[in-house]
Amino acid sequence: MDGDNLRRWLWTDATASAPNDPAAVLLSVERDHVDSVWREHSQTNVRVLIRNEQRPMDMEVLPRRVDAPSRCTVPELLARHERVLVVGGRGSGKTALIARLAARAAADHRPGTRTLVPFVVPVSLLDDPRLSERTIARLSPIGGVVLLRRALEERRALVLVDGLDEASSGARRLSESVEAFAEAHPGNPMVVTTRPRRTGIPGYTRVELRGFVTATLLPQPGSRVVAAHHFLARRDPGRRTSLIASTIGALLERYAGEELPPDAILKSLDLRDRRLLFSSIAWDMHSDRLVELPVGPLATLLRWRLDGARWVEGPRLVLCRADEEDDQEDMDEHEDGDGDRDPQGGPLEREAAGDARELGELAQDIDGMVERVIEEIRGHQGLLIERRPGTFSFADLSYQAYLNALDHVRIGALDCLIEARNDPWSHETIVHAAGIPEVDAAAFIRGLLEADRGEAPVATLLAARCAEVAGGRLPPQLRRTIARRLSDVVPPRDPFHVAHLVDDVGEVAGPALIQALSSASPSERAYTAMALGGLCYRPAYGVLVRMAADDSPVNEPIVCWLWDEEQLVKNQVIGCFALLSLFDVALAVPSAITLFQQALERAPRGALDCVYKLIDYQHVMRIESASEDASIRDLEVVDVLLAKMRRVLDRTGGPSAWEFP
Repeated sequence: MDGDNLRRWLWTDATASAPNDPAAVLLSVERDHVDSVWREHSQTNVRVLIRNEQRPMDMEVLPRRVDAPSRCTVPELLARHERVLVVGGRGSGKTALIARLAARAAADHRPGTRTLVPFVVPVSLLDDPRLSERTIARLSPIGGVVLLRRALEERRALVLVDGLDEASSGARRLSESVEAFAEAHPGNPMVVTTRPRRTGIPGYTRVELRGFVTATLLPQPGSRVVAAHHFLARRDPGRRTSLIASTIGALLERYAGEELPPDAILKSLDLRDRRLLFSSIAWDMHSDRLVELPVGPLATLLRWRLDGARWVEGPRLVLCRADEEDDQEDMDEHEDGDGDRDPQGGPLEREAAGDARELGELAQDIDGMVERVIEEIRGHQGLLIERRPGTFSFADLSYQAYLNALDHVRIGALDCLIEARNDPWSHETIVHAAGIPEVDAAAFIRGLLEADRGEAPVATLLAARCAEVAGGRLPPQLRRTIARRLSDVVPPRDPFHVAHLVDDVGEVAGPALIQALSSASPSERAYTAMALGGLCYRPAYGVLVRMAADDSPVNEPIVCWLWDEEQLVKNQVIGCFALLSLFDVALAVPSAITLFQQALERAPRGALDCVYKLIDYQHVMRIESASEDASIRDLEVVDVLLAKMRRVLDRTGGPSAWEFP
């Protein structure tokens, strides 16, 4: 029996009979699968959106059915028809829509209930253009075929197929398999996206699937939002905060332009008051750990900020700031009780509404003002956008983090940010705070360093990032202190150091690890590659692909992990360890399979040969030791990755013979 047949026989044997407690086992598998979908596709939303103009996530569609609403969102259409084919042109938001549907299903999932379990199928990742249980399971390695079959039987599987048109060869076979799969599993909602395809009639494009309701994405008006992230991968990271600040300033200035009517509330505010209004929203969303804000809480927040606003000559609306003075008194009561402490780095200008001579009447219709502001935001989306009907968010999460930092600086709450140093949710806000000109960056960074007394050096890593955005405002001695402390953290020098960074420190170590590569030794670069893979740090994926081509020899044995098992790798090059890291990433994030394929084409043959034999041998050992209570969930995707490696190796004679130590 050859290796492939052995694997399939053992897999069938291991899963054919029910485990001792199938409900408990499947419940755990389901929870892990849903968590992985949330981690991948909630971030994919942002990543997809920042490549294009920002647009609402639940774009409206026009269904081609008389029994469907004439205009609705995809979730509304799914409530009436369980199979939907969404047709849209290039860049219309199809992938963003699929990511949003997956993330929402993951967020709404409740273990032990009949809530939907999402399965995402990017057609571009299919080796064989055919939709089946096996192909879906390959792209959902954490859930695997067992969870998929159970969800299909219980009619709880939400199958999301993205890019039907991307099957350049075998498109008809893929379409037929989608139709057959849907008919074989009734009751399970499905959404398929595609571009229009020509039918032979000049100027006419149409796509249909049997049993699916076809809906066309409505064109979205461009918001002219330029995300600062477009520049960050190619420019000095130290300019991150200044780029975002200038973009936000430009978006705020737009409300004073000709797009809004002369009597618009947002137009009547000066730039400073507009910044205050939106930074208040960012503060509130950050405090509640929200990336989306329903219209009700938004109206409440606007009502609180607009209450007491006064019309002055112009006409211009001046926001009331008396509430800020009261808040500041509460914050400073334990210090000196005077409520007048300035933010760190010197006073910021404050202008209470009462300081301006009132030439008009006090705004009475607060509810009317709030409704007008919401309609102005909705009609002129820029800094805030309506992701879906009745739900708003900032066009980019970095805008929310920067404005939140601005509000912390304005009310003198930098100490709160230092206290939140171990919360990843606050990390970007902390970094932006150091880049705001009114902040004494040196004092702020010293506060971070003094607070870093635990085993996990999170504050040191944050201080290093803050030093980048602070620029030349730091004294040389402080920079030397940061460099000295950072050198104790990165690059990793042994497997225990790698485990510490992955398990105890987290993603905040990612930027420092990448920067440390330039001065690291070969063994340190090997351990750095494993740390970046273990963190699943997205900005490092491209770095790992480039590292896969590195043929620098590592002259000492390196301990790495493969399926939580220690492996001692000797006499290899750095590319070998980059490949192993990308393999781990591809198992956790199916969309990274394409990156793994790119790395295979770049890797030195000896490194690829070593990785292939190591994975193949350990995979067979896993299958042989599998039991009924501990089945292998990622078998299909591992077979796919091994096949990709084997094809590359076969071009030059195939893998070498296994040499036992």
